[in-house]
Amino acid sequence: ITETSISVTNESQTFHWTGYGLKLHIPSASLPAGVGPSDIVIKASLTGRFQFPENTTLVSAIFWLQCPVRFTKPVTLEIQHCGKHSGALRFVHAEHFQKDLPYQFKPLEDPRAVFSSDYRYGNVTL
Repeated sequence: ITETSISVTNESQTFHWTGYGLKLHIPSASLPAGVGPSDIVIKASLTGRFQFPENTTLVSAIFWLQCPVRFTKPVTLEIQHCGKHSGALRFVHAEHFQKDLPYQFKPLEDPRAVFSSDYRYGNVTL
């Protein structure tokens, strides 16, 4: 597991974790009123105790985001993938606070989680 952190302010920010294929877009005024800068911890892993849905193949790193505050505006993640058929790609997610391993991943059924056939990144808005 590799880890990094970023300090989020109320300014618009784009974070690109080069080498891991993650972009994070945070719009301005996304922190709750009265909240100062907050640190987001981001972890990446390519292996671990993970259980995926049947017929699922990993085509990117697995990311964990830990943020001490809830954003007031949607934040967009872009995750680089190595899949060839973007129409067959989907996001999966697991709860990071689950007590037992392996982490149980489930498909993310959200219209804001998309892969484009002409772009090497999948986008998900949280």
